[in-house]
Amino acid sequence: MAENCYYYDGSRCIACRSCQVACKQWNRLPGEKTKFFAKAGGYQNPVDLSPITWNIIKFHELNKADGVEWLFRRHHCFHCTKANCIEVCPVEPKAMSRHPVTGTVYVNKDLCIGCGSCEDACPYGVPHVDEDLEKSRKCTGCIDRVTSNLLPACAKTCPTQAIRYGTKDEMYAMAEKRVAELKANGFKGANVYGTKQLGGLHSIYVLLAPLDIYALPANPTFGDLEPIKRKGQEKYAAWQREHGKSFASVVGGGAVGAAVALGVAAVAGLNKLAERKEKIAAEEEEKKDLDSSRLSGLTRVGCARHIRRERNRLVSLPFRVGSMTSRSG
Repeated sequence: MAENCYYYDGSRCIACRSCQVACKQWNRLPGEKTKFFAKAGGYQNPVDLSPITWNIIKFHELNKADGVEWLFRRHHCFHCTKANCIEVCPVEPKAMSRHPVTGTVYVNKDLCIGCGSCEDACPYGVPHVDEDLEKSRKCTGCIDRVTSNLLPACAKTCPTQAIRYGTKDEMYAMAEKRVAELKANGFKGANVYGTKQLGGLHSIYVLLAPLDIYALPANPTFGDLEPIKRKGQEKYAAWQREHGKSFASVVGGGAVGAAVALGVAAVAGLNKLAERKEKIAAEEEEKKDLDSSRLSGLTRVGCARHIRRERNRLVSLPFRVGSMTSRSG
């Protein structure tokens, strides 16, 4: 299997957001509580990525003399070749990992302690820590689908083929060819983003306008990562103290130590997940009681109103003597 890459063509995207729905469905992510105009002045919804939203379509509006022009851009993990998130991850073995074949960057949820170092170091603002689970969460690159010879959910569902997926070489060549076609058809500002940034990204874009309109950095760097590394190491040390000693060092490190550390992290994660499930169950029960109480109240109010309406209707009917007659057979 060759090193792979996402391809996004902004000239084909219609912002139907099928990719957002597919991502949610495949990864079993809950819905985000939003409002219609989630972002001031536009239709983008939700506003940004979060622990439960790993893929969104960003709306960039240009005010022109003849009206508003929308430029769309997909936003998810870029799966950088030179990935800050991997570099600053303090956990050993690394919780933020790269697939050795596809190049996909993903979170090993069994090892992650939710220190937030990856969130602090990402120049694109992709990873987000789930405070309840104490895990960093982001696009996985559908590594489970890809390694089973399936397309990522977003690419599978895109109706205009604005999102594609294939080998890195194929996608890079496709992007250059598409930009040449667009320029030949009058889109002079068409350009490719991602082939030169951070060692070559595993998610590249064909765009119709300059990068600043899409809020994309031409040279995505974060500066000095050492403070983030130190902060992460301090949090990892605190996590180790809370869970005992460094479990890998107790058994002498190596593969056995890594396996033990993995087991401990998994147990801690399961305990946290169990606590969260109990909390959600309690909240659902409380909501059910509240809804039942509200329904009962509404039923009583509705019955009272119905009785009043019937009484008033009967009182207002004219009374005529002899209005009811009997027939003799």
